[in-house]
Amino acid sequence: MKESPYRLSRLTQIRNSLYLRRAAWFRRPTAIKNMPEPWSIGQHERGKQLVSGHFLFKGQEIDFRNGSIWDQFAMSDLLEAELHGFKWLDDLLAFGNNEARELAQIWLIGWISKFGMGKGIGWNANLTGRRLIHWINHLSFIESSFSKKNLDIFYHSLALQMLFLSKYWPQTNTCIGRFEALCGLVYATSLSTGMERLAALSLSLLNKECETQINSDGTLVTRNPEEVLNVFALLIRVKLTLESVNSEIPQPLLSRIENMAPVMRGLRHGNGTLPRFHGGGSSAEYFLDQVLASSGIRPAPPRNSIMGFARLSSGSTTLIVDAAPPYSGPLSLNSHASTNAMELSVSRNLLFVNCGSGLGFGDDFHLAGRCTASHSTMTIEGVNSSWFSKGIHKNLSYIQEAPKIVKVHKQKAMDGLRLRINHDGYQSSHGLTHVRTMDLAIDGNSLVGEDELYPPKKRDLKKFDKISADQLAQLEYAVQFHIHPDVQSSIIDEGTAISLTLVDGDCWVLKHDGSSVVSLEDSVYFDDNFLNPRPTSQIVLSGKIKKFTTRVRWSLAKVV
Repeated sequence: MKESPYRLSRLTQIRNSLYLRRAAWFRRPTAIKNMPEPWSIGQHERGKQLVSGHFLFKGQEIDFRNGSIWDQFAMSDLLEAELHGFKWLDDLLAFGNNEARELAQIWLIGWISKFGMGKGIGWNANLTGRRLIHWINHLSFIESSFSKKNLDIFYHSLALQMLFLSKYWPQTNTCIGRFEALCGLVYATSLSTGMERLAALSLSLLNKECETQINSDGTLVTRNPEEVLNVFALLIRVKLTLESVNSEIPQPLLSRIENMAPVMRGLRHGNGTLPRFHGGGSSAEYFLDQVLASSGIRPAPPRNSIMGFARLSSGSTTLIVDAAPPYSGPLSLNSHASTNAMELSVSRNLLFVNCGSGLGFGDDFHLAGRCTASHSTMTIEGVNSSWFSKGIHKNLSYIQEAPKIVKVHKQKAMDGLRLRINHDGYQSSHGLTHVRTMDLAIDGNSLVGEDELYPPKKRDLKKFDKISADQLAQLEYAVQFHIHPDVQSSIIDEGTAISLTLVDGDCWVLKHDGSSVVSLEDSVYFDDNFLNPRPTSQIVLSGKIKKFTTRVRWSLAKVV
């Protein structure tokens, strides 16, 4: 049977129900003080779809025109978790009419009626914290025209969830899950009348978690940019909430916020989104800038590596490269074999990307998205630069072996910036080291790159010879550039170059030194706003690996 990070055992559900029945006798809040302004606003179009009876999420669709959304069956755990987290309230608020408000009220009361005493997937600690945040965040929208009876039901459920979290918040073992649980608890208790003692306890717990889970430089071990942003946003929300009720803000919380701000600034693309690495998506275009503005901190991007990512920025061009090994071990279920992979943006246009996380589009896509070939980097025979475990299920594979040595050298040149990164991820499998060098012009209008493979020692050369002999043919390399689906691409100059036209009309051309065969091949782009993976293209420079040193030189330049 497939394991799930969300599915609760029957025994756990019984335990939850018994606790909630006892907790029902505890004091409950009677009001929310300092009603917060909505922190998050969803998408108007998605809200419209909900009102019309359709729920879309990560390639999956629910049609509930003939029934309640809580009566649906045969859903994936990921989809069910999304429903129980109530993030869709953002979209209903964005649509904002009376029909959307009525639907929000019906679904909320419906959830309490069916699941409110401990049943179902929604009593994971992280989902409970997420749900509390969205309930209170949109309370002013929901409670309008709410009956006195339903309002009492709401506050009773609110109290039960707070008490539940105060006891069972550690049940989630993921970093983001623990912060969702604790931040949701702090947020709810700090704003609820009569919950002051619980608010003090929860804030103390959050304070310790900040010191434990967030590195002193504001990074997370998972190296997932979107996860860092979500934790950062949760902490900002807590900070603003504590300020609104005149509560003292603990120093560890403040220091982590201050240290995370430059990390987020350093990982920002020109359009305000994040690079898609290690299970993270790009985030909504407005969200990162909104959170940075709310923090009150105006950081400059760090000069050196940012959470293992290297950044070059000149003119309107931003280059972000994975310059460190991935997080490994049993908890690395979303880590990617992406060392030396890059993403490139020009102004507000994404040009070169990674396929992203296929989580939600099926197990095959999830695993494929983690492979080296799904990233804009160099591969050998399609082999991953990090090795995945052979678990009981492919969706539960973790990084078992990652590159041990990754060296990064960044320097200024007279005409721009240079970045040089090498990793030994192919040394144990093929006896080869991958070196990637990229020079970004001072005006940002050209990028010159070189990908190199070589055996660093005699024993590595012997290994390469053995692998080549076993395969009875020369090994092949591929340098891949996955193109954002909004970019139009075509082969020009008799098949020697690729033309890339951005949404704003600017044209860029990728050329190579003639040592490779250039082709445009199919690729996919995993976008959570679409039902299916978006079709796109990738540029592939391919050729045979030479015995001693293989060099592939390429250039990308703006047509002016």
